[in-house]
Order: sequence, then C-alpha cells, then structure tokens
Amino acid sequence: MRLRWTLALAFVALSVLQIAVVVPLALRNLSSLLSSQQEARVDQLMVTVDAEAQRLQGDVGRSMDELALSQALEDVARDAARVPAPAHVTTAATSLMTPRGLDVLALLDEQGRTLSSGHLPARLGEPDDPLFAVTRKTARAVVAARVELSGADGLVSAPALVTARPIDYGERRVWAVGGVLLSQARAKDLARLTGARVEIISDGIALAASGSAPPPTLTRTLPVGDVATLKLTFSQADLVATRSEVLRAFLGFAGVGLLLSVVLGFLVSRRITRPVEALTDAALKIAGGTPGVKVDDHAASGELKGLIDTFNRMTGELKDATDKLVASERVAAWQEVARRLAHEIKNPLTPIRMSLETLLAASQRGALDDRFKHLFTESARAVLEEVDRLKRIVDEFSQFARLPRPQLAQVDLSEVVQAVMALYAEHDGVGYAVTLEQGAFVSIDRDQLTQVLVNLVKNAEEAMAGRKGTIHVRVKKGEGVTLEVEDEGPGIPPELKARLFEPYVTSKPQGTGLGLAIALRICQEHGGRLEVADGARGGALFRVSLPAVSVR
Repeated sequence: MRLRWTLALAFVALSVLQIAVVVPLALRNLSSLLSSQQEARVDQLMVTVDAEAQRLQGDVGRSMDELALSQALEDVARDAARVPAPAHVTTAATSLMTPRGLDVLALLDEQGRTLSSGHLPARLGEPDDPLFAVTRKTARAVVAARVELSGADGLVSAPALVTARPIDYGERRVWAVGGVLLSQARAKDLARLTGARVEIISDGIALAASGSAPPPTLTRTLPVGDVATLKLTFSQADLVATRSEVLRAFLGFAGVGLLLSVVLGFLVSRRITRPVEALTDAALKIAGGTPGVKVDDHAASGELKGLIDTFNRMTGELKDATDKLVASERVAAWQEVARRLAHEIKNPLTPIRMSLETLLAASQRGALDDRFKHLFTESARAVLEEVDRLKRIVDEFSQFARLPRPQLAQVDLSEVVQAVMALYAEHDGVGYAVTLEQGAFVSIDRDQLTQVLVNLVKNAEEAMAGRKGTIHVRVKKGEGVTLEVEDEGPGIPPELKARLFEPYVTSKPQGTGLGLAIALRICQEHGGRLEVADGARGGALFRVSLPAVSVR
C-alpha cells in the first residue's frame, strides 16, 4: 500500500476512534442529563399537584367559613329543633352547597343525625357516621373522608376532602360538614395542569381517570389521607424523541466529521508524501537507466527538503560519473572490437600475401608455363575466397554497428514463426518440428525478429552438419512469450558458453561471431532476453524471451 493511502487511512482511523469514544460518552451524559431534567420536571409537577391540593383544601375551608357565617345557616340552627322541621331546614343543604362550589354538604345535629343533605337528600333523620367523625378532627382542618353517595346499585362510597364548622344558636349546636369529591372533574383538572394521566384510586379501584401518557412512562403516586391515592403517569416519549433527535444530530455531525477527516487526511497525506513519491519515481528512473533525474523541492520543507537537495546533488554526481564510465566503456568496447576486427582481417591477409609471393617467385623463374598457369588459378581462387571473407566480415561489422531502431507493431509471434518456417523443408536428414501456441501477442519489429529466427535456425543447421535429426522450434505463452530453437547437435562447449554472445567469439571455422551478438542486441532493444542452455536431446537450446502485450 502506498504511503499516501496509509497516512490517509491513519487519519480516518484516528477520527473513527475519536468518534467511537466521544459519541457514546456524549450520548450517555446527554441521556443522564435528559433523565435528570425529566425527573426534576416530574418532581416540580408533583409540587404543583401538592400545591393544587392545598389550594383545593383552602377553597373548601374558605367556602365553609363563609357558609358558617351566613344568615341562612343561622336560620337552620334556630329552626332545627322544631317538629316537624320547616321545609327550609330539610332543603337548606342543597341550596347552600351549589353556589359555594361544594360537592358534599351535610347539616348534622349534636347526635350526628342528618338535618339536611345536599349530596344525599334521602338521608334525613339518619346518622351519618363518616361525616360526623370529621367533627371530632382538628378544628377547621380539611381532611380526607369517605362520603356515601346514591348510585345506580345503591349507596356507594367516594373519597372527598371535607371539613366541619359548628353553628351555635343559644344552647343548640348544628354541624355543617362539607367539601369536594375526588371525582372525574378533579382528575381532569389535574391532567390538564400536569400533562399526565391522572387516576384516583380507592381500594384498588380507579374511580376516575383523565389524560394520556404514551410509553415509555414514569409513575408517581400521592396519598390522599387513607381513603384514596392519586396516581400520575408521565410520558417520556418526548425524552425518547429528544434523545433520538440528538442521536441523529450526533451521527450527522460524526458523518460530516468523518468525511472531512477523509478529505483532510488525503490532502495532508498528499502534501506529506508528494516529495517522498517524487524521490521514489526519480530513484526508479535512475534504476531504469536514466541518470541525472532531479526532484522539485518546492513542496518540501524541513528534513524532506534537505533530503531532496542531497538526492539531487547525489544524482548530479552520479550522472557525471556515469557519463565518464559510459564514455570509458564505449572506448574500451570499440578498442576491443577494433582489436578483434583487426585480428579477423589479418587472418585472410596472410594467405593472400603468401599466394601473391608464390606467384611472384614463379614469374621470376622464367617463361610462364602450364605449371605457372595452374598455380595462378589456384592462388587466384584462394585470394578471391579470402577477399569474400573480408567482405563478409566488413558487412557484418557494418550491420552490427548500424543496427536500425526497431519499428514496433503488435503481432502474434506464432504467425511470424509459422511464416518463416514454411520456407524450410527437410534436407540432408535434418527435419523441422514446429510447435506454436496461438495468441502469443508481442510488440516487435517483424523484420528484425525474423532475422533473429533465421540466424538461430541457420546456427542449428550448421551445428547438425553431417548428422541426422530434428530442429525443434517452439512458441510458448506464460508470464511473457518465449521462442525456442533446439537442435540435436553436439552442443556448445562449457568454456565457450559464457562468451557466446560476444562479438567475434565463435566455434565455427568460417564464422565471424557477429550473428549471435546482433541477435542479442535485437532482443535487448525489444525489452527481451536471449539465453543459451543445454537441450534435452544433447544439443543447444536458444531461448528468446519477450514481454507479452494485451490486444484491445
């Protein structure tokens, strides 16, 4: 993986790690905070409920105080002992209860018998023990009590907040006991005030309920004396929705942050690694044979800038040294070629000189006879052969020195080999076995590769001179494309194999040693290799390896 992507991934991983640590912690703290706020809000609402209960008790107390001071109640106390009781006494509770917002009002004598009842008119002259018990409570206190009411199935008991007030007329005392019921109307008022679902429960039975509380919920209870319980159910749906909204916001911010970290990480890593990549590319170019490559240091700073300056100075020095070395090697190579060429040219000159000296000596002995003519013919033939050899040496040397640059084209090497080998037929006991894999596409100069193949086949034929056998020509596909020419001759001596591709190194009496040197140079200029090995049948195996190309 490239350094740029490694650094970018490191930035992203660091951002993800921060998000993975911060987001859960923040959400946990936020959830705790929201839950605390919800608890505080519920506690505040319970204080409001308690205050509402206090206000209701205060209203009951004020209403009963005002009733105790009224003239109408004084008239009831005055006429309560009359028999039969006047009508205004028996109906007084009903007329006195409603204007003062009371749900319960009973007028009782000193023995607890009912003189008048607004909430249960049928109870005249009967004792009302639950309400009479209120008269024995703390003076003027508003308390919770059970009140009997008339229902569809008879008398029912209902919780109420009541208080008692005495009315004295002479030695006679009348008790007024009144208050409000904990009814559906009270539940509705509390539900509207708190936004919760309110239930009034007595003896395990919900007598009244109002409001709604979608789940999840939080429940609180408030006892009303020992006669009822207020159950308030608060919805936490808003809390859950808020938490979900905040979670989405956090995730959105986290996503944006992650995206920004990816972009920022790529930009920063690009800025950091650009000089390093430039150094790497320059090093690869130098390794590929391009000395003197310079790296631009405008994007670098600090240690990287120093490294680039040192690299540029080093490549400059390397180029100078390489140029000097190449020049020295070129001079040395051509000196070696000149030495060997002089040696090759010197060899034919010796028989030419000897032939001419023989002719000159024969001509000085006297008249030219038939023996001189025969000697002249033989000497002239030897001179012509050596001159042809000199011409061949000069032509091959000229070809080696001025080999043209290859004109590359994408071709199937198997088709090239098939076309060349079609010109060869079995002769003098030597046959040809051609094995080709189709689709072996390479980028080559067709004429130059044909020259290489012809040269290799010619060498194989010369190696098998006087022998019977087969020359094997194969084209194979693999990581690249391989052309093999294998003969069944005597093989190549080990001492000659290492220097076989050098100019003027040959094992053939009439060879110049330039054919394989030219073939090697052609293969190298095509980006390939030419190698020699021992064949499976005892002969020599020449292998041409070329890079494959994909045809579009």
